[in-house]
Amino acid sequence: VEGGEGDVEQSHVLLFRRYMDLCQQALTATEERIAPARRDRLGGAELEALDDEARVLRSERNTWYLLEWLYSTWPRHAAQPDTPPSDATAIAWGCADEQAAVDALVDGDPALAIAMATMGWLESVAYERVEYLRQDAFHRNTLFRLTSGIDAEGIVGEVDPDAPSRSGLPLDAEDAAEEGRLLRSLWLLVRAGRLAEARQLCEESGQPWRAATLDGGVLWRRGQGLAAQVKGALHGTFGGPA
Repeated sequence: VEGGEGDVEQSHVLLFRRYMDLCQQALTATEERIAPARRDRLGGAELEALDDEARVLRSERNTWYLLEWLYSTWPRHAAQPDTPPSDATAIAWGCADEQAAVDALVDGDPALAIAMATMGWLESVAYERVEYLRQDAFHRNTLFRLTSGIDAEGIVGEVDPDAPSRSGLPLDAEDAAEEGRLLRSLWLLVRAGRLAEARQLCEESGQPWRAATLDGGVLWRRGQGLAAQVKGALHGTFGGPA
């Protein structure tokens, strides 16, 4: 066998990319057959089989993508000299910037760097299937019933975020359904690592306070302007715009 270890690794990478491309081509052809405009022409059994085939092809493509990434990235990280955890920790504690502290820890541990990058891959795969609609979640119907006194029995007496859990009473049914759809969309976005998009969706849906809660796990970085990020939550009104 001619060539060194690097040549073998490169041949693996090229092979993984080829398999990934083949899966993508087959997936594209299958998805065209089950597009909304064509689904009505298919029988139930055939449609179910094609849906299953699309899921299998998507999973196989993603698997080859992960292998391609690991083979092309791992040598670069593994070639770096390991920094003892004590040194990395010392560097981290010496930084006032939280993001810089985490970066120092990751740079000092190749296995951690690979793990975080793999998490990024998982998030990118999850984002491919994220679908959501922007909608109002101002609790308008609940607010109307409370302020008008019409059919106000059996629902919360206030419209602050903790009212349902505090009182044990529900929102108006339509408002509860809207909030349920919003929470599902937020879960999909957070699972896909799209925190900024999730926060924006909260603000556009009339729940800036929820956007502020999603900021709780964000690492602080110098010049981030944290006060500006939470301004909408501090000054927002729970009942919606005036």
